Amino acid sequence: MNKSQVIGIINDPEVTLGHLEKRNIILLNAWEVNWSDLTPEYSYILLGGHMGAYDTSDYPYLEEEKKWISKAVNDNYKVLGICLGAQLIADALDGKAYLSDNIEFGFKKLEFLDTNVIFEDFKNIEVFTWHRDTFKLPSNAKLIAKTSFPQIYSIKKTFGIQFHPEINENLFEKWYVGEKTKKELENFDIDKEFKRIKTNESEISISVNSLFDKWIAS
Repeated sequence: MNKSQVIGIINDPEVTLGHLEKRNIILLNAWEVNWSDLTPEYSYILLGGHMGAYDTSDYPYLEEEKKWISKAVNDNYKVLGICLGAQLIADALDGKAYLSDNIEFGFKKLEFLDTNVIFEDFKNIEVFTWHRDTFKLPSNAKLIAKTSFPQIYSIKKTFGIQFHPEINENLFEKWYVGEKTKKELENFDIDKEFKRIKTNESEISISVNSLFDKWIAS
């Protein structure tokens, strides 16, 4: 790996890069990775998953990942966590990931509380949310944007994003399977939200790729 390389950590085989799949990102499985090999000269994206950050009994690799995250944040690695990735960062520090009373699903407008050029593209569009877990922010985190849930935060050179900037048709179709998932979302207009993913494909792709470029350049 060269020293400008971006490494993506897969926490769930069904949650991959979406609209970032054409970028030069090396993918490693969290359950196979040697964490000591992941050093500060690289940049890291921690991807999402169906499990909770606290589900370490069923997914023991999450415990090792959180130990690495704690070191990475404190040592000023460049890290970007998406959905579960953002929850893992909070849980690895003095925040806390937990199961919310409500599911957040569908396109939402962000309320920005702070300015950061990396996220400028999300000020004028709605972003796609799908999560039930949420988190208490670590004490040294700065909340950048929210809905009724925290959505973007920063700690040093680390950023956490709760929504799914990478969403595309393929990811949605992978996730919207099984009776449990469909039961949880029965009160939402699934067809409407899926149609928006398809019709907004260009906007979603442009915004997440702009985010990626600005993050790498930061």
